[in-house]
Amino acid sequence: MKGASGDAVLLHFPCLTPALAGAAVPGVLFLDPGLGEPGEPGRVRPHDLPLGGEELAGFLREFERLRRETKNPKDLALLAGAAGGHFFTDTSFALREELEDQLHPERVATRRAKAAQLALCLACAIEQSVLELAQSGELDERFRLGMAESLGLEAGLDDDDDDALALSAALSAAQGMPSAAAFADEFRPPWHQLLSPFWAVAPQAAGLYIDDPDIAAELIDAGVVGEEASAQVLCDWFPQGPPELPLLAATVTGWRLVGKTRPDPDAPWLDASRLVLVVKP
Repeated sequence: MKGASGDAVLLHFPCLTPALAGAAVPGVLFLDPGLGEPGEPGRVRPHDLPLGGEELAGFLREFERLRRETKNPKDLALLAGAAGGHFFTDTSFALREELEDQLHPERVATRRAKAAQLALCLACAIEQSVLELAQSGELDERFRLGMAESLGLEAGLDDDDDDALALSAALSAAQGMPSAAAFADEFRPPWHQLLSPFWAVAPQAAGLYIDDPDIAAELIDAGVVGEEASAQVLCDWFPQGPPELPLLAATVTGWRLVGKTRPDPDAPWLDASRLVLVVKP
């Protein structure tokens, strides 16, 4: 059953930005790794984040610089794969962290906690970049140009030009421009990569809410989830009434959810179990 703690909330995964998550689901909140305003409605900021104040502000300034210099949000996602949580390879940040690890091995756990928070901050930065591009219309233009290039057509021609007509037909067949949420799914790091930092940063009593049909299908095929959420589970986690959606439920460890067959010694936080609610596709 859901605990009495105020941290026992359902958190949307993997999306961290409410504006990119589609229709809001009452009772489902979003994890704030430290970028939002404290107490922002609809978001949960853990009280024990390892980074804050000037230390986090320094990293955020670096994120912002990278955002300004990086034209493609996809390039930002590459940073999230940096080994050991050293995001800024060959910079003073990474060199300082590596030196401190050698001098004080006991601080590795702290560094990993900071790396988890920064991974989520970076995912937030990517989502924000996508949202800004969508609002400015640049995402639509990039998609149109990419579609034209893949078809060997020229973009930006008169509406009655043969290439322009062919491009319009192709866009119509593709059911128009993808949504900002679809672009965010494309640009942010893969969910397998985000799960570990999410598991590490989220409040211990929090559960996960997953409505992405591709993730849901993968979890169902792997046998991780399969049983319908019980009436008790729905009552506990949706006190104002559950959404009219087919929900599957499972209580699983993080390493099991991410597809591993045994615990990960480098990520002991994944040994913890959480409730996972999945919208059946």
